[in-house]
Amino acid sequence: MMLTIDTNVLVRMLVQIDPGQGAIVRRLAAANTLMILCSVLLETEWILRSIVKADAQSINAMFRVLLKTQGVIVDNSDNVRRVLDLHQAGMDFADAMHLCLSDEATTFVTFDRDLVRRARRSLPSASVELADTL
Repeated sequence: MMLTIDTNVLVRMLVQIDPGQGAIVRRLAAANTLMILCSVLLETEWILRSIVKADAQSINAMFRVLLKTQGVIVDNSDNVRRVLDLHQAGMDFADAMHLCLSDEATTFVTFDRDLVRRARRSLPSASVELADTL
């Protein structure tokens, strides 16, 4: 069966928080295919960074393992790989996610000057503009 998992399930897959819940997650993963949505990755990154205190390199490593794990499907996996590359290069994870998931035929608009600078440096093909310049 295909199961789309919530953030709290993914966090327990990645970090030993509660042994009982960890066992449940392992049982579910062994018997099913797990789907991970981009929104769940976004929330998970925040939890790992803010609460677990994991650094960007560790978070990226965990997410890259997920992309290769048999029985796990990461929604929009090609874009998620791009997100991880940008995050590894120093871009904020959420900014990278928003940018990579935006339609390439559109211009991504923000008030965040640092995002525009990092996007132009790391992803020159993306159209990113400051809202106050349009």
